[in-house]
Parts: sequence; C-alpha cells; structure tokens
Amino acid sequence: MFRCSRTLSRSRKPDPILLTCAAFGIAVSKIYSLKPETNLIEGLLAIAKREKMKTAKVEAIGGVNELRIAYFNSKARKYEEHDFHEFLEVASLIGNVTLKDEEPFLHLHGTFGRRDMSVIGGHVISGKIFPLLEAVFTPTANEAQRRFEEKFGLNAIYRIRTHDK
Repeated sequence: MFRCSRTLSRSRKPDPILLTCAAFGIAVSKIYSLKPETNLIEGLLAIAKREKMKTAKVEAIGGVNELRIAYFNSKARKYEEHDFHEFLEVASLIGNVTLKDEEPFLHLHGTFGRRDMSVIGGHVISGKIFPLLEAVFTPTANEAQRRFEEKFGLNAIYRIRTHDK
C-alpha cells in the first residue's frame, strides 16, 4: 500500500510544489553485473528498458577506466564537465530511473576512488566499465516524469503518478 500527495510550501516566497510519496510494502530489488568496456549509462539504461522499469532506485559498485562527471554550476545553470582517463573504483553510484518523453531517463551521482585513496565525485555523464559493475535496481511503487525546467537549467521531476489499487 502507498499514498502520495501534493504539498504546498507556506513560506513567504513563491510556493514551490513539493511532490511527496510514501510507500508501504516490500520492494523487490534485482542485481545485475555489467561487463568490461560497457558504456556505463547505456548499459544501465538497457537494463531499465529490458525490464520495463518506469521509475526505480539504482545503486552500483565496481570500476571504470574512463569517466566524465560534472558539477552543476547553479549560477550559470549549467554543468561543468570533467574527464578522467584512469582506473577509478566506483565507491558509490546512486541515482534513479524516471521517465522523460515516455522513455527511461537515468540520473546518477557517484563517488570514485583513486589508488592514493583520494576521491572525486559528482553528476555522472558517461563512463566505460572496467573490470565490471554490479548494479542493483529497486523499482518504486509510483511513476515519476521529468521535463527540462528552464528556470533551473535541469531535467526536473514535475509529475509523480501513483498506481493505487
């Protein structure tokens, strides 16, 4: 069982609409292993499409030997991208699958470790898996949809639909 609601802020600023949803029940997670040289984003999206996931939580660990991550510059409203051409351990990869234009859309952030034990992190743009990536997908009890929001410069969730029975 789950329920969702639309909540309005009561501050003096313009009232942003907060979309909230609470779910009660058991989520069924599935684990997947992606092979070397697989494109990180394409590989994860292929799983979401094959499994017909509309909205899900994604978590992963493993390694990459090429990576493009970004920092979102909120003043400029754009991502500042950075490339890394070295082996990096995927210490934590977390994000979600939602729908954009009725297709699965992946939003990921990651923390990546270097040999000297330093870390880098940010919004994941692309990567090449090496030697492997172990990913867990947990479908949600609702469906979230995104669209580009000019005022933020981001693809933001604007609608959450429930599947109440």
